[in-house]
Parts: sequence; structure tokens; C-alpha cells
Amino acid sequence: MKAYQFQSKPFFILNFVSLLLLFSWSNATTREYWDYLDHQTFIVLNQSLVEFHSIWRGFWAILSVRIADLIPLFLIGLFFYFDDVLFKNKHKMMGLIGFVTLLILMLLMREMMNLYVEYANLGRKSPTLVVDSALRLSSMYPGLGLKDMSAHSFPGDHAAVLFTWLGYCLFFARNRWRWLVFIIVLVFSMPRLMAGAHWFSDVMVGGVSIAMTTLAFGLYTPLLNYINKTLENIVSKFLTK
Repeated sequence: MKAYQFQSKPFFILNFVSLLLLFSWSNATTREYWDYLDHQTFIVLNQSLVEFHSIWRGFWAILSVRIADLIPLFLIGLFFYFDDVLFKNKHKMMGLIGFVTLLILMLLMREMMNLYVEYANLGRKSPTLVVDSALRLSSMYPGLGLKDMSAHSFPGDHAAVLFTWLGYCLFFARNRWRWLVFIIVLVFSMPRLMAGAHWFSDVMVGGVSIAMTTLAFGLYTPLLNYINKTLENIVSKFLTK
């Protein structure tokens, strides 16, 4: 399986699913189902913070602190540090450069998504700013400075990064570490949902569609090939000095 070459089938499938998700969320008829799923998911997750043990509530409060966003970044870095997790030793630098370049492309896709949401007037507030009965972790743990609300919750930026990493790992890794990747993505996609900073569709439509489009253009076209090779040569010259 070769990256950065045009492969029509996965390219069109990823883009089609991405557009289908976005259309289903944007269309008034199907949007009703997403809104229902959003509210029901939030009620279940938010209520669990009340019904379950305080350790459960404290765990999600800690992961909702902004500095906790560095934890998944650290874990992602470890996957590029150790041999034979994603890449063998001689390919680790090339793999890291490829992923960083993919994230830059993802940021571009996110900005395009933001422009679409603004143009179509589809922006919305997070559930903690909409649901009157919502439990706010920031009120229970005022000293933590955690994020549990947003005036512009769509799309889910953190989810987009995590799902892009997931797709990148599934593309290159064919070993037991795939399951650890799934667990990391699942766990660190949840804090914003548990705290109420995002709706379910912010993650599953916004985050997933951005990641799919990014992976389609980044892994299944030659778009990033030249950039990767150029950066790899620059880094190699820098390290050999």
C-alpha cells in the first residue's frame, strides 16, 4: 500500500462519505434526527456526571482542562518515537513529517468547514449554553479552568485531529498497536462531550468529515508528496550537520 499516489476508489469513497455526513447535518429534514441524537446523547452523558461516583466526574473534569489536551499529543509522539509501532527506525522521521504535513492540510480543511458553516448560518452554541438543566463542571470545579462551553461548537477540532491520526495509523500500521490507537482516540474524544462543550454531531459529523477529507487528499493523492520530500531533505541536512 503506497501513500501519496492517486487512488481513485478510496479517494472518492472518503470524500463521498464526508459530504454525505455534512449534507445530512445541513439539510433541514435529516438535521432533525441529528438534533434528537445530540440532545439524547448529551442528556445521558451529562446525567452520568450526577448519578455516578464523584471519581467519574472528577476524571472527566481533569481531562477537560485545556492543558490536558497535551496528553494525546504526547501519546501520539510516542508512537513516532518507538520502533516498529508505526514505522521502523529508518522511516520514523519520514512518517512524522508526513503526519505533521497532514495536520497542516487538516487545518486548511477545518477553515474551509468554518467558512461553510458561517456562510450557511449553521453555527450553534454548545449544549451547556442551550440546555437549562445542564450540569456544568466549571461550576463544580471553578479552580481548574476547564472548558465546558463554546459559543461556536461546530466542528469539533480536537476530534478532527484524533480521527486524522486514527486514519493515518490504520493506513500505515498493521499490528497490535491499532487497538491502543482506537482506545486513545475514544477516550480523548469524550471529554468535550462529557463536559458539554460539544454536541455529538460536532464530533461525528464535523470532526469525522474533516478527517476523512484530509485523509482522502493527504494519503490518496500526490498532493503532499512533494512537500514531504522537501521537508524530509531539509530535516536530514539539518540533522547531519
